[in-house]
Amino acid sequence: MSKEFVREWLIENNFMGKEGQEVPAMSDEWVSTISHRYIELYEKITGEKFIPEDLRKEKLYEKVEAALLGIGY
Repeated sequence: MSKEFVREWLIENNFMGKEGQEVPAMSDEWVSTISHRYIELYEKITGEKFIPEDLRKEKLYEKVEAALLGIGY
């Protein structure tokens, strides 16, 4: 399992990560495919079932900020 498939898709859609480029729009189906692969990877690495949380946008931002600041949540 790797994220190479995402890189390949980006390259196929003329995105090379160069300054000034915008990431091409991804269909809901493609985002779902990516999500399922990363969930599968999470479960293989941790040995735990991934349980998604339905978070309000504000709560999600709080959790991301806490993780980035290394303070946990």
